[in-house]
Amino acid sequence: MKMSQRGLLSVMGGLLCVSGISNAQDTKSSVLEEVVVTAEKREQTLQEVPVAVSAYTSARRDLIGVNTIEDVARITPSLSYTNNDRLSIRGFGRLTNNIGTDPSVALYSDGIFSTSMADTSTPSLFIDRTEILRGPQGTLYGRNSIGGTLNVIAKRPTKEFNGEVRGTFGNYGSWRTDALLRGPITESIRFLVGGSKDRREEGFIDNIGPGADTADSDRWFVEAQLEADLGERVVARLRYSKFEWQDSYGVGNTLGSVISPYNNISLAGTGTSALYYNTVFGYTEPNPSVADPYTINTNSDAAGTLSHQHRIHLDVTADFDGATLKLLSGYQQYTYFTSSDSDGTPRTDAFSIPASGPLSVDLDGPTGPLPSQTITGAFTALNVTPDARTYYHERQQWQSNELNLSSNGDGDLQWIVGLYQYSQKWDQPQGIRVVGDNAILNPLGAPPNPSGAFLAVDGHLETDSYAGFGQMDWTFAEEWTYTLGLRYTKDKKTGIDMARYVARTPGTAIAAADAGTTLENAIIGLFPAGTPLSYIQTQVPTLGPIVARAVLAQTQALALDVTQSQVCGATACAPDLQPNPGGGLRRDLAGDWDAVTGTTGLQWEPNDNTNLYLRYSRGYKSGGWLGSNGLTPNPYADPEYVDSYELGVKMVLADRVQLNTAVFYSDYDGFQTPLTVSLGTITASRFLNLQARVQGVELEGVWSPIDGLQLLASYSYLDTEITRGCCFVDNADPRALTSGARPVSVLPNGDVAQTLVGNRLPLSPEHKWTVGANYTWGFAAGSLTASGMYTDTNDQQSTIWNNPIYTAPSFELADFRLLWNDAENRYTVIGFVKNAFDEIGYGSSSGGTPTPVGSRRTVSLTYPRTYGMELQYRF
Repeated sequence: MKMSQRGLLSVMGGLLCVSGISNAQDTKSSVLEEVVVTAEKREQTLQEVPVAVSAYTSARRDLIGVNTIEDVARITPSLSYTNNDRLSIRGFGRLTNNIGTDPSVALYSDGIFSTSMADTSTPSLFIDRTEILRGPQGTLYGRNSIGGTLNVIAKRPTKEFNGEVRGTFGNYGSWRTDALLRGPITESIRFLVGGSKDRREEGFIDNIGPGADTADSDRWFVEAQLEADLGERVVARLRYSKFEWQDSYGVGNTLGSVISPYNNISLAGTGTSALYYNTVFGYTEPNPSVADPYTINTNSDAAGTLSHQHRIHLDVTADFDGATLKLLSGYQQYTYFTSSDSDGTPRTDAFSIPASGPLSVDLDGPTGPLPSQTITGAFTALNVTPDARTYYHERQQWQSNELNLSSNGDGDLQWIVGLYQYSQKWDQPQGIRVVGDNAILNPLGAPPNPSGAFLAVDGHLETDSYAGFGQMDWTFAEEWTYTLGLRYTKDKKTGIDMARYVARTPGTAIAAADAGTTLENAIIGLFPAGTPLSYIQTQVPTLGPIVARAVLAQTQALALDVTQSQVCGATACAPDLQPNPGGGLRRDLAGDWDAVTGTTGLQWEPNDNTNLYLRYSRGYKSGGWLGSNGLTPNPYADPEYVDSYELGVKMVLADRVQLNTAVFYSDYDGFQTPLTVSLGTITASRFLNLQARVQGVELEGVWSPIDGLQLLASYSYLDTEITRGCCFVDNADPRALTSGARPVSVLPNGDVAQTLVGNRLPLSPEHKWTVGANYTWGFAAGSLTASGMYTDTNDQQSTIWNNPIYTAPSFELADFRLLWNDAENRYTVIGFVKNAFDEIGYGSSSGGTPTPVGSRRTVSLTYPRTYGMELQYRF
């Protein structure tokens, strides 16, 4: 199949992808045109800016079919995205979304910082362009931009009345409508209003069980803007937009599929699910996802809903002689919820599990005088539910304010100075619950557990961040420019971390039986009052098992709140852990950090078509903690820092060839990651700092050999390596001595501690390349453009472990489009097919604790083949 794809694509003339290529959709001849970006917070052409940056205009996105953040990541060098809101540039990303941690790639929407990639889902009709700045942006953007920055620039109101409507339909019952209207209200006031409705009625993943198919969607979006001239020098704009999602997928479970066999052997679950009986125990039907990852068999529907979302932006620009003053202020909030069928089966009826093997019961507790007894074959767990479901809530609100003053002339010295403020509130309840088990709802001797979760965690975070920054670009000679920028950042975080573990297993039944003098009183009650205890003890070998069986029959359906033993073990809890009023434990968290970051560089422009630059940048990401993670011991991690060096060349040859190249090296200190470490005879999760180095090459090019034809290509090579990190336990393979694992020592519990040194950073494929072509035929009535895009992404690790279960194999995707534009550019008709050869690719791959049938492997799938038509009409 791969050979046939390459052969067909070579006949088609390659494929389409590059950042910063001009809009071929609006032209009859393919020549190189300028794209203006604001990567340095002032308008420059893409070829002038001394930064590795890719830019996609709205017209470019329509031409090549870039509809989602997954599409953007696929065609941009060194950029990767997984389905759980994690974006990585050059290997700089995040391994957890747990509260208290920050992303490593910053998203800005019209200059306003955002904590979520949801803003990238804004329909292309409302976007002027999307810029991806690669490498640390520690001066002008600062916050969370240690890996790079996405800058999404919206369309603005216009002085002329105009509008556009779009309609799309395709397979899987998909359809979409978009509308945008803008123009003047008065001579000095302008408006923009519009909206979008996106519906996919059939899911990509076929559910052969009673639950619904997965990956259908129902989304809508509205936006309104008002822009006013406040005199001759001041322009103010107010922008409001709103998203609503009602999907059967979303961030965290986008096209997620468990492709390993069911573990129907273990008595209890594994990992965090060890708190409850194995909900798949004894199930005999095979997992259909093993043979076809786009097929599942579940009873409950997946969900991914976004609600209560509001985004408000205010920008004010005042132009003076020699300088421009800008205010950028924004507020956003949302509530996000996602859930999935954790057991992955269609079963709902309660069932019984006979315990296998001997159970050791201490007849009067560990401090009592009666000896323990071992009983066999007398314990059956009744009313076990097979219906387990994950849930994840995220409630966020934040505001961002920036005031900057910049030069606006054409002099040899260009400069900008500014102040920045950011605040955030974030709650993140999540867990795993079971449906229909009254014992979990009402644990013995503890507050009620109305969620029905055997694992429930929550966290609250409040963040305040302040910064001051400045940068100058000094053209000290005709062809030479020197850049110097500095930023000081102060971050403060406060929060609460909570967890509750409620267990129902053979162990909890025994613990309930052993509690206090339950069994001792039961045995004594078998004898006449006043019988000497010494005589009763002689009868224990005969009567003890009988009593133990009788008592276990009463306690086997009981659940216990086991938070203290799970978190603290056999020792007393740390002083910072306190009882939570609703059950479980909680603690307060706080931390503050500050840093000086910046950039310096030298740029040489010997002519209008050549730009060579050498740049050093220092990036910083604040410290934090691993919240909503089950009360991790010592959850704090120090800040991250990166020192990055980049040599870039941007060239245009004969007005027909554009080639942009960047070679870079980065020293990455303090990479934050959750890891399992040895704590004496047990292992526990910790939040730790590692060290790594990153080096690579990026190429982006376009060649227009003849009018009407563009040949395009992009390529990235990433060499990433962890240089410090030992010694930790891979929970999905703790005892493995093969598959590339480098054991260091065997722990007392049998786990193998391994070194991470030499492993690659997550989401950093060694090679990724895209090639493409588009050709435009001109006619009197209009023009017809055919385009194609082909991407090959090497295998990549989803985490820091060199373990095949975490490896997303290499995959190839191809898209094709036909566009007809009328001569007056009033309407466009587009026919498209994405993933034309219906290839299966994994965006990420994760593994669980080993079971008798192997680790449970979960992958996020690429979209299958989709096709359809789109009509655009402009007026």
